[in-house]
Parts: sequence; structure tokens; C-alpha cells
Amino acid sequence: MIGSPIGILWTTLAIIALVTAWLAQPMPREENALVVLVALVCLVTLLDAADTRRLRPFLGWIARQLREHPALYWLTLLIVVFGGLGMWAVERQPTYGRWLVADEYCYLACLLWIVLYLLFYDLQRGQLRSMGVKLAQSPFTSGLITITTLLILFAGLETYLRLFYITTDSYGFTAMNYHWYKNFYWGKYNSLGFRDHEPVPDRPGLTRIAILGDSFAMGHGIDNLDDTFPQLLERALGADYDVNVIAHSGWDTDIHLFQLQSYPLKPDIVFLSYYLNDIDYLLTSTDADPDRNFDTPGNPALSWFILNFFVPNFAYYNLMQFTSTARNTSFVADLTAAYTDDRLWSQQAQRLFEIVVWCRENDIDLRVLLWPHIRELDASQPAIDQVRGFFEVQRIPVIDMTPILRDNPSPGLIVSRFDTHPGLEAQRLAAAALYSSIMGTSAD
Repeated sequence: MIGSPIGILWTTLAIIALVTAWLAQPMPREENALVVLVALVCLVTLLDAADTRRLRPFLGWIARQLREHPALYWLTLLIVVFGGLGMWAVERQPTYGRWLVADEYCYLACLLWIVLYLLFYDLQRGQLRSMGVKLAQSPFTSGLITITTLLILFAGLETYLRLFYITTDSYGFTAMNYHWYKNFYWGKYNSLGFRDHEPVPDRPGLTRIAILGDSFAMGHGIDNLDDTFPQLLERALGADYDVNVIAHSGWDTDIHLFQLQSYPLKPDIVFLSYYLNDIDYLLTSTDADPDRNFDTPGNPALSWFILNFFVPNFAYYNLMQFTSTARNTSFVADLTAAYTDDRLWSQQAQRLFEIVVWCRENDIDLRVLLWPHIRELDASQPAIDQVRGFFEVQRIPVIDMTPILRDNPSPGLIVSRFDTHPGLEAQRLAAAALYSSIMGTSAD
């Protein structure tokens, strides 16, 4: 193929594969097969360039043999293209927010090189017409057309979801959620291990504010850290304030006090960002666990397929599970029921009381930012009333987001239709509410 436009591209791909393989060194041991593939690609390309006439019949033997059997040739192309891309997707999970690395470029260059070889290498005039006649007579052609169409549709949807749908869900079950955390959360921490900018050192005149909480406080589903309510609050307050995030996704009340005590900088004000599932540590692995409303597939093969590919994952969880009114209503009902269970609430109240006592003993101004389930404001009310009542008895100021959210209906209140964590508009409203709380105290 040397000299033709396809041949130039073919040769260029071999060079790219060689260069990226070198850049990827030292390559992981599991990539030994890729090293062998690169060597084979480069060897065939060099032999083709060295003596095309004598070696082309030998080098093109595989492609010619497959073209003698068009149905098998077609099936081979499908396996190479979609099987190769599928292996890459499963092993590396390419998604928006993550750059490809050198050995991935190497793999893709080799894959495209193989496809061009099968399509064009030593292709003789008249072969295409002969193949077309054979396919027209083959009983397998209609099946191959159907399979090809389905694979193209699947690949197109898979690509779309990976590029444009890396987002969270309410419960942390989906592949999209996992890769959002992988690309936008895990490892994107300051030196103290939190999704936050570096804290400002103590100095005279600086008021330090800590936001203590879980996924609501760290900005679950918000790609840009600076769009989360702690960062919006910090910018609104100005240089005399430093707002520090002490939060991780999944934290419940049982560890909040320990994390606050362990924080190396003493805050002047602590806002406890409280959401209804902060009591979840008392429910996990029990019949009352709200997550039990969302079944996971029991078949191992189906689980693997759903876990590794976004299309079935989206269909199973987002379309079948999270759109179920019954499931979501049951989730909120189970969660709220924990607050009306005297035994569970007494344990939770004791944990909250320990936070109150510690803040008082350390002369820290404790306040509470109270979040309902944003899509189920009325259903959340019994739990909200229980928590707010507890803190009011303790004379702790409470910012209840329920009336604020109710008075400002907007699609931006939640991250997405499948994720009821605070969206951009709710982040803005929370920051404004905290700002008013702080400025109101200052005015007094």
C-alpha cells in the first residue's frame, strides 16, 4: 500500500504505534501483548516498504483468504472493530474528564492499522464485485446486516454517554457516577485530603468557617469545585474569611465529630451540612436500609455487562430503577421513618448532642444547614421537623433549606433528573443563606 493515501495513513499509524509504545515505557506487565502487537505491526510495515512486489502476496495472504469468504470476512471485521473497541472500553473505560495515555493511543493506532490492512491490503480489482455477488447469495447476509446495525447503534450510544453523560446519580450505583468520582473527585484534593482549595494560614482578623458534612457539602455532581456553595460563600465573604470543607461523600453523623476534632485548623464557625441520610449508618445492612429499594442484577454475566458498558448501565439503573416512582417514594419513606423510630432517633440525637457539646467546650459557633430531599419536600418534613426541633432546643441556629427551595422552584435545584443532590441553583441559594446568617450575626 506504500505510496497511496491509504498506504501513507497505514504507515503513519505504524509510526504512531511505535512512538507511543516508546513513550509508554515502562509499560505495565499486562500490556506485554501490546508490545508484541506493535512489533508485528512495525515488522509488516517495514517488509511492505522494503519489497512490495515480492512480499505483498505473502503479507496479504490473510486478507485475501478472508475475502474469498465474504460473510466470514464481514464477521471478522465486526469482531476486530467492535471487539477491539470493546476491550479498550472495558479495560480503560475512556470517559469525558480523563485524558488518554500513551499506551491507549498505541493500542488504537494498532487497531486502526489492522482494520486498514483487512480493508485495503493487496485488494485486487474485481474482488469487491465478486464479494458482492457472493453476499447477495449468502443466507448469512441479512443476519450480518442486523448485527452490524445494532453494533453501530450501540457504539454510537456508548460514545455519546461516555462523552456527554459523565454525571452522578442520587444513590451512587451507576457507572456514570463511578467515573464522575474518578474524573472529578478522587484525588482532586487539597493537602488535607478534602475537595477544597488550600486553607489560608491563621492570621489576625481572619474568621475561619468550616463546612462539615457529606456529599452535599463536597459538591456531589458539580464538576467545577468553584460552583459549590462553600466556594461561593468564600468569594462572597471576601478576604477576611476562609471557608474550609471538612466533608467526603458517604460520611454520616457517626464520624462527623471525629473529623472535626482531627482537622488541624480551629474554626470560629462550623456549619453542619445535614441531609436526611446522615442517619444511614444506623440503617446499613438492616431491613430498614433505604438502598434496598434498588435491586442489583443477580446474574454474574449481566452484572459484568451492566458494570462495564454505559448503555446497559443507563437502561438498567436510570430508566428502570431511578424513574420508578414507587422505588423513590419508598426510599424517602424508609429514610424518614428512621426519624420517627424512637430507638434510632435516640442514638442519632446522642451523636448530634456530642457535636453540640464539643463545639461549646471549644468556643466554636455551631450552626446547621438542614437539607430535605429536594424532590420530596413534603415527604421529608417529619424528619426535617425532628432534626430542626432538636437543634432549636439546644439553641443552635438552623438554616432550613425547605422553604428556600420551595420558594425558588427551578430545574437547577437538582443535579439532574436522576440525581437529587443540590444543583447549581441550590448551591447558589445555600451560599446566599449562609452569607445572610453570617452577616446577620456580624450586624448584631
